[in-house]
Amino acid sequence: MDKINRFFVKTELEQISMGKHLLLEVYGVDFNLLNNVESLQSTMITGIERAKMTILNVFSHCFIPQGCTIVIALAESHVSCHTWPENGCLAIDVYTCGDKNPRLIAIELLKYLNSDNYNLREVYR
Repeated sequence: MDKINRFFVKTELEQISMGKHLLLEVYGVDFNLLNNVESLQSTMITGIERAKMTILNVFSHCFIPQGCTIVIALAESHVSCHTWPENGCLAIDVYTCGDKNPRLIAIELLKYLNSDNYNLREVYR
């Protein structure tokens, strides 16, 4: 087997999942919902609490003239959110290890964002 093909063959250890990585993009969202860092952060925290995860630290930053970034470090890994209110969209990244369910966080965010136009992917890493 040559070097390149050997690179793509997974060993038994590599097939063990360390966690779930949920990727969520939401479109068609009201500008004010995406530009309200306090409400968005509160919704993320509600989802984290619902999933029974442990918050270690919360960081948020608002950009001028619009948009925000929120990063929440968890004992189980992290949740991050980046918004583009001028385009009506945001990207959310949830990585969790163990048996925690990152979809509970996504559900809370989708309720808050009030949009059916989204793309959700889950990757086992």
